[in-house]
Amino acid sequence: MTTIKQIYNARHAYRSSIRGSNTKMQQLMMLLDRDQYIHWHKVKDDNVIFDLFWSHPDAVKLTNSYNFVFLIDNTYKTNRYKLSLLDNVGVTPTGMTFSAGFAYLEGEHLNNVVWVLKRFQGLFMRAEALPEVIVTDRDLSLMNAVKTVFLDAMNLLCRFHMDNNVKAKCKILVGQKNAWIM
Repeated sequence: MTTIKQIYNARHAYRSSIRGSNTKMQQLMMLLDRDQYIHWHKVKDDNVIFDLFWSHPDAVKLTNSYNFVFLIDNTYKTNRYKLSLLDNVGVTPTGMTFSAGFAYLEGEHLNNVVWVLKRFQGLFMRAEALPEVIVTDRDLSLMNAVKTVFLDAMNLLCRFHMDNNVKAKCKILVGQKNAWIM
């Protein structure tokens, strides 16, 4: 009988054999180059990558074809390397969505987010084809970065995130004595 531990060990051994002597980051960079992804990264100290942006070539075509509305969200649940994921999602006129680009960020600081948004801006072929509307959650560093990089874009707040924040605050307030309901 096979256990889940044996499956995980076999999977790890297989992935390690494919990767060879490359580190995980070297393997990722090799795959991005091999598959012709557009990517940028920042390096600090001894070749440590701390910000990484990538986009698939087909996503760049979609980004330039449907450049009116983009949703940008930064997940604060970091991965095992303590990097948060910033996701750029475009919207077509029919309401379909597509992934325009991704970034791993060392931190949620304004300079990190501005760097990523400038890389995202670099995907657009024409200066007049920049996004008209960018939808974000109430992340202040992201909102300020949008104002800095996309000067003419309207920055809207995501209703889903706003509703969740209000519900969370209402639950907290209801549990308090003499609470105010929002």
